[in-house]
Amino acid sequence: MKKVSVLLGLLAVATLGLSGCGNSKASQSSSSSTKVTLKNQDKISEYEGIIKTARDFNENGHYKASNKALNGIRIADLGKKGFSALKTEYFQIQKSNDAFLLKQGKKQNQAATSNGSTTNLNTNNSFSSYPKFVGDYTFYNYDPDRLQSDLIIDSDGTVVQENTDGTSFHGVATISSYSQSGILSYDVTSDTNRTKSINSNVKIVVTWSNGQNETYYGYTSYDGGAVLTDGKTYSGDLVNEVWVQ
Repeated sequence: MKKVSVLLGLLAVATLGLSGCGNSKASQSSSSSTKVTLKNQDKISEYEGIIKTARDFNENGHYKASNKALNGIRIADLGKKGFSALKTEYFQIQKSNDAFLLKQGKKQNQAATSNGSTTNLNTNNSFSSYPKFVGDYTFYNYDPDRLQSDLIIDSDGTVVQENTDGTSFHGVATISSYSQSGILSYDVTSDTNRTKSINSNVKIVVTWSNGQNETYYGYTSYDGGAVLTDGKTYSGDLVNEVWVQ
C-alpha cells in the first residue's frame, strides 16, 4: 500500500509540473500575442494621424500635399488585420487626389497643343489592353533629395509626375507589349535597395510637355503589383527610376 501511495504522490507532482509548464507556455504565447497586437495598435494610431492630415489637405484643395502625406503609409500594412477601415479611406483619398491632378494634367496638355506646341500630347487608347498598368505609382527607394515622388497614369495615357519640391510634370504615355530579359530594377518586395534583373512585359513611352521622351519597362512583382523601371543605373549601385503601385 505504501508503494501505491508513493506512486500516486509522484504522479500528482508530475501532473502539477506538466500543468505548470503548460500554463507557462500559454502565458508566453499570450504575452507574444499581446506584443503583436500592441505593435499593430501603435501603427494604426500612427496611420490614423496620417490619414487625418491627408484628408484635411484634400478637403482644402491641396491634392499634392495630400498624396505626399499618404506616402507615409506602407501599403503592405493595410492588408493586415485591423487595418481595413484605414485601407478604404486611404484609397478613397488617393483616388480623389489623382482625379483632380489628372484633370489638371489634361488641361495643361490641351493648352500646350492649342498653343501650337510641336510635341504630340494627344491621348490614346493603348492602355485599354493593359489596365493593370493604369493607376498611382510611388517612387521606390524614396529620397527627399531627389525630385520624384508620385506618378499617375490614366486610362487615356495622360501622365502626371508629382515632385518633392511641389512642382509637377505632365505628358502622355503609350504602352505596348515588350518582352525583354536582363533589365535592371529593385527587388521591390524586400523594402531594400537590393537590385535584380527582371523580364519585362510591356514598354511605356512617356512624352513630356517639354518634348522629352522617357521609357519605362513594366512587369509584375512577386506580390502581384505593377512595377515600372527605366533600367538605368544611378549613383553606382542604384537604379535611376523605379515606380511601384
